Amino acid sequence: MARSEWVSRGQRGLRSSLAAVGIAAALLTAMPVASASAAPNAAPGSVMIESVFHGYVLCASKDDEAVYLKPIDTHNNYCKWQQIMSPSGAFTLYSAAKDQVMAYPNGGDGGAVVMEDAQTTDEGQTPNTELWSWGGGEDWGAAALQSFSDSGQNVDAKDPKGDGPRKDAVHTRGWRHGHQRELTWNAISVR
Repeated sequence: MARSEWVSRGQRGLRSSLAAVGIAAALLTAMPVASASAAPNAAPGSVMIESVFHGYVLCASKDDEAVYLKPIDTHNNYCKWQQIMSPSGAFTLYSAAKDQVMAYPNGGDGGAVVMEDAQTTDEGQTPNTELWSWGGGEDWGAAALQSFSDSGQNVDAKDPKGDGPRKDAVHTRGWRHGHQRELTWNAISVR
């Protein structure tokens, strides 16, 4: 069976949206974007999402549906995201290497951040669980990466058992629960 026959309607819709929108045009948001040296073969319009633990970025797992913090490696396509804007001003983080989007399943404080198949409808609507937004810029030069459906849930870079970057799968945490700095990120353009 050809791949095109078994790809879901949502994935076809996402690919069509990517082509129609123009990935490069969809990447700019109110979030400050840093510049980084990148591999010349990086997908055009890709970003890496760097935590305040400089040198660590969000990466889709190639082995399961989790999202992890990994040291920056501009050759690792699982750490590159296409930030696709929605009409609401929120965005989807799509991993071409995984062919999935990053999502926050509803369920309260501390939920896992996961990769899932895009569920874009024929009308181009995306479920809120697949949408993300940036919080306001903080004075240390980063902003919260928060679930659009629950802006109180921010992607947490801090290891719950220590003061360094997470070693386990990434979860969320409420802004008022502990230090905020570990909940903030920067999008780094890669070419």
